[in-house]
Amino acid sequence: MIRYSCVTLLLCFVGCAGTSPDPQEVLEKSRKTTAEVEKNVEAIQKSTEKAMQKVEEMKQKPADPADVK
Repeated sequence: MIRYSCVTLLLCFVGCAGTSPDPQEVLEKSRKTTAEVEKNVEAIQKSTEKAMQKVEEMKQKPADPADVK
C-alpha cells in the first residue's frame, strides 16, 4: 500500500513539474479573450437597443385594423 502511494505521489510530482505555460502567453491569451468577449457584449447591446426601438415604435404605432382578425 505504501509502495503504491509513493509511486502515485512521484507521478503527481513529475506531472506537475512538467512544462508550465509562459506567463506572458497566458496574459496575451487572456487579453485576446477579453477583447472578444467585449466585442460580443457590444454586439448584443446594439442588437438589444435595436429590438427595444422596434418595440417602442410598435407601441406608439396604432394597430392596423386589416392586420387584426
